[in-house]
Amino acid sequence: MIVPTALAVLANPSPLERLDLLLYDAIEPLVAPAPAAEPQAVIVAIDERSIAALGRWPWDRDVHGRLLDRLGEAGVAAVGMSILFTEPGAGDARLAAALARSGRVSLPVAPAVADIGHGMQALLPLPALAAGAAALGHVDVELDADALARRTFRHAGLGSARWPALAVAVAEAARQASPGTPGPITATPSRWVRDGEMLLPYPRQGDAPPVYSYIDVLQGPSLAGRLAGKAVFVGAVAAGLDAGVATPDAANGHPMPAVEFHARAYQALVSGRILGTAGTGLTLAATLLLLLSAMVFRSERRAMQLPLAAGGLLLPFAASGVLLREAQLWLPPGAAVGGIVAGHLLSLVLRLTDARRSLRQAHRQADATLRAIADGVVSVDRGGDIVFMNPVAEALLGAGFTELGGQPVAPLLARFTADAPRIEALIQRCIASGRQFQLAGPLAWNRSDGARHMLTVSLTPIDGGQGGAVLAFHDVTESVASTTRLIHEATHDPLTGLPNRNLLLDRLHRAIARSARAGSVVAVLFIDLDRFKRINDSLGHHCGDLVLQDVARRLLAAVRAEDTVSRWGGDEFIILLDGIADRHSVAAIAGKILELLDREIDSVGVRGLFLACSIGISIGPDDSKDADTLLSMADKAMYQGKTDGGRNFTFYSAEMNVWSKDRLSTESALRGAYANGEFELFYQPQVALAGQRLVGLESLIRWRRPGVGLIPPDQFIPAAEESGYIRTLGEWVIHEACAQLARWSAAGLPLVPVAINVSSRQCGDMAIVGTIRDALARSRLDPRLLKIELTESTAMHKADFVAELLTRVAELGVGISVDDFGTGYSSLSYLKRFPVSELKIDRSFVAGITHGGDDAAIVQGTIALAHGLGKTVVAEGVETDEQLGFLTQLG
Repeated sequence: MIVPTALAVLANPSPLERLDLLLYDAIEPLVAPAPAAEPQAVIVAIDERSIAALGRWPWDRDVHGRLLDRLGEAGVAAVGMSILFTEPGAGDARLAAALARSGRVSLPVAPAVADIGHGMQALLPLPALAAGAAALGHVDVELDADALARRTFRHAGLGSARWPALAVAVAEAARQASPGTPGPITATPSRWVRDGEMLLPYPRQGDAPPVYSYIDVLQGPSLAGRLAGKAVFVGAVAAGLDAGVATPDAANGHPMPAVEFHARAYQALVSGRILGTAGTGLTLAATLLLLLSAMVFRSERRAMQLPLAAGGLLLPFAASGVLLREAQLWLPPGAAVGGIVAGHLLSLVLRLTDARRSLRQAHRQADATLRAIADGVVSVDRGGDIVFMNPVAEALLGAGFTELGGQPVAPLLARFTADAPRIEALIQRCIASGRQFQLAGPLAWNRSDGARHMLTVSLTPIDGGQGGAVLAFHDVTESVASTTRLIHEATHDPLTGLPNRNLLLDRLHRAIARSARAGSVVAVLFIDLDRFKRINDSLGHHCGDLVLQDVARRLLAAVRAEDTVSRWGGDEFIILLDGIADRHSVAAIAGKILELLDREIDSVGVRGLFLACSIGISIGPDDSKDADTLLSMADKAMYQGKTDGGRNFTFYSAEMNVWSKDRLSTESALRGAYANGEFELFYQPQVALAGQRLVGLESLIRWRRPGVGLIPPDQFIPAAEESGYIRTLGEWVIHEACAQLARWSAAGLPLVPVAINVSSRQCGDMAIVGTIRDALARSRLDPRLLKIELTESTAMHKADFVAELLTRVAELGVGISVDDFGTGYSSLSYLKRFPVSELKIDRSFVAGITHGGDDAAIVQGTIALAHGLGKTVVAEGVETDEQLGFLTQLG
């Protein structure tokens, strides 16, 4: 951009001429060498004092002749007369003689305009005077575009540049060089021709030649010593005699006398300070080089653009100064400077144009973005009036910008949210302070279509608040709902929706604190569903989940709204009764819970499904003021209730803590009992109805504890189950039963199959298969002499895995019996899937068969089913002849 601009400037240089002249006047004094200590020229001035002494002008030319003689006597180097002698006058002969005697006087030739239409003419001295002169020198002075004189020409003349400049003629005369003949005198009109420009240095006051009054030189021989060896220029300086020439030096406010101009030209010439001006070709080439150099000083970094631009702009000035000082050549920098400035201006204009285009594009993009984003955006001015709305904001406010534009925003917001005053206050603060604000917390927004949203509001000032503010409404309805959902999930059971342990504990701590202040009672009800595991194992987890949900609904119906019903885990629930009156009120609620849970459950599609529960109750602050302790007490009370038969509620008492300690003591003693061999096996006979003969035995484990005696299994088996020690006991029973059969065989006794009970924990992996195989190998028994008994619920727990486990046991030749058949809710299909060889009817059914009713029907149906499937049937707990007779009739 800079180079084309500079070329355009060079094509039309006139606007730059004045700039180049100003730059020359500014640069040349800065780089010019110091003037010579001794001036080489002096001026003899025809001033007012000389005119006053010698009379009015023009003088008799004899006076000039006498001056020349005086100068000759003083030994001047040469004389330049800046006085035109174009017409005859008195004393011409004496002046001509003086010119001849001197031989070093140059007379002036001046161009003048001839008659209209005849071009130029030369104003020449009289022939007689010209004949005696050493040379003729033109006094033509070039006026620059600003009408100031800075240059003359080495030669000029009519038709050809035939005459040297007066300063050149004087210099040649001073060197006693032959200046050549003056040439023929002609008045033929012609064109004035110039050649050899002489650009003069800036006319500083310190460079001015000494000036002596004409009368002083003429009448004072004492000045001779000052003039010896100098070039003397004689000319008028008096007002009215010489108009002078305008030069750049305007310090004295007057034009420079012509004689001084020629004297300064002489001094510059002899001191080697005549300057030249670069030609157009050189100027163009140098300008292009400078412009290309300036283009190098460019950077995309904003911080460097201004310094580099300034450096590029100063480069033409520096180049012109260097050439002026070192080569006496003036290279006009105007074109380069103009090109650089114009180029930068044009570049700036183009950048501004691009910036405006980019701003318009950015505005369009911002507008499109604001209209596309999911946030509602409303801009207001300093007065709070709406100046912009995007489509989302229009949807929130229920109207478009054409309808709402220019309206105050605060009353409009009040239609949709109760937080409008807070927003209005923040708008005012945002505009006044110029800072960004965020409304604390989401606000509820009720749209005109009835939809309810949760929004966050942020306010950003425009131009520090001077342009108003921008309100951004961000819809966080989904986020708030998700957060609420996560909080609910963190504090509530996902299956039943009841509070979980964390929320229960928090509410229990608060309830205890309130009861201490109010003197009221806090009750903790620990509820455990009886035999729920059988339901879960028999009907599947999905049905079990439905049962738990039904239980949750029933529990909520049994208590007050201010009470807390929580799921503790599995089939355990805890109810917190806050601010209850007394124990009687707690008992009443517990009884209501038992009654509600005792009703038939019809939510799983199975008829005749009933639940029962055990409830343990602790009271605060009577039992304890600590939340964890109250929960532990209620838990102990619940387990005590189960031990007592279940289906009831039990208040905590101090004795239960002893029972709990006994349980821990029992678990610890079990390990020592095994190591000390304190366990024994008893064998219960199984007799066939036909023939009353022994057909099998069932092994029963007993603990003979030293100092206590025999401990029944219901007092230590639960502890073994809970502690996991049942697996160790189970392995011992298998090995001991097989070893006993081996001992009986060695003693010659007849052998019958022995049944061994296995727990659900033993059926949790395949380890029992290896235990059975190892026991049979060690005892060398026939596998048919061993039977494995497992309960119906155990069989249905992880049914697929248990089916594979029992198949491997059956492959060993060991029989498989299902204990407590009919007490669960499992499907009869497992009789086909499992390799079962025997069914055992639970003693609870056998006990009621003589009374008729359901028990007799169940036993009869079970026997018929077993016989139909080819299974053996064993009835447990036959204690009366009536029971024996009933079973005998059924076969």
